[in-house]
Amino acid sequence: MNNEPRDKINSLYESRVFDMSFRGTSNDLSSVKMYTNKNSFQIEKQVSFDSEYEQISSLEYFAGSVLSSILLTLLEQSKKKGSIIEEIEGVLNLSLENPLSLLGVRGYDEEPCINKITVTVYLYAELEDSDFSDFCTKALNHSPVYNTLKRSMDLEVNFKKLV
Repeated sequence: MNNEPRDKINSLYESRVFDMSFRGTSNDLSSVKMYTNKNSFQIEKQVSFDSEYEQISSLEYFAGSVLSSILLTLLEQSKKKGSIIEEIEGVLNLSLENPLSLLGVRGYDEEPCINKITVTVYLYAELEDSDFSDFCTKALNHSPVYNTLKRSMDLEVNFKKLV
């Protein structure tokens, strides 16, 4: 048993922060290959306005990360409560401001940015309405992606109970 005071143990860097590192390279100077701890993936465009473009863009990876983080957080918290979620689905809507500047349209030089994300989560859970709302709100507090973005942009998450 460790005899150090509890506050000394809790002040260890590793107990407060989990550092991660990623690497990106561009051998062809037109795409980026991203390396994670065990995988890699290639991204050719920040965003594509071409409906025929089949690759995943940076913006799509970002949106997928936001939505999956929220859904996975709810599922993880559900398991901790005895698997109360039976079905779940989410829809993410994103508003990209100043998209014409990305296309190089003359006269449009404003910085492009995501100014709003709205997520709607549809779930079936064996909970009364007040418990349902309480569970969803508290579960969302465990999402690092959500907690980071809510401080820096208009991010709205709505929960719809499936009956």
